[in-house]
Amino acid sequence: MARTLTFMLLALGLFACGGPSEYVLTGTARSAGTDGMMIVEDTGGNHMVTVELEHLPPADRISQGGQHYVVWIKPKGGTPHVVGELDYDPDERIGRMTATTPTSEFELIISVERTMTVSHPSEVLVVKKNTASTSSSSNDDD
Repeated sequence: MARTLTFMLLALGLFACGGPSEYVLTGTARSAGTDGMMIVEDTGGNHMVTVELEHLPPADRISQGGQHYVVWIKPKGGTPHVVGELDYDPDERIGRMTATTPTSEFELIISVERTMTVSHPSEVLVVKKNTASTSSSSNDDD
C-alpha cells in the first residue's frame, strides 16, 4: 500500500511539472512555405528556447541584400532584443538556434537583415510567434 501511494505521488509530481511547451511556427507571407517548431523549456529561472525551421529559402531570396536570419525575443510589454542568428543550412534549407531568456511570455521574431549589428527588427519578417497565444498552431503575423 505504501509503495503504491509513493508511486502515485511521484507520478503526480512528474505530471505537475508540465514539461516543455511546444509551438508550431509558420512563415509569414514573405516566406509562406516555411514551417517549424519552437520548444520553450524552464531551466530553473531561465527558459531555453529552441527553434527549428524547415523549407527556409536563402535570406537574399526573401530580401535583396539579406544575409542573416536574426532571432529576436520581445518580452511581454518590452522591446525586442537580439538573441542570435539562425544556423542556416542552404542545402537542407533548415535553420536552427537555441537561446535563453529570463521570461516565459514573449514574442519570437525572426527577421532577415543585412548585418547582425541592428538595433531593431527590419520589416522583413519570416516568423512571429507569441508564447501567450492560445493557439499553438497559428501564425501571429500582424
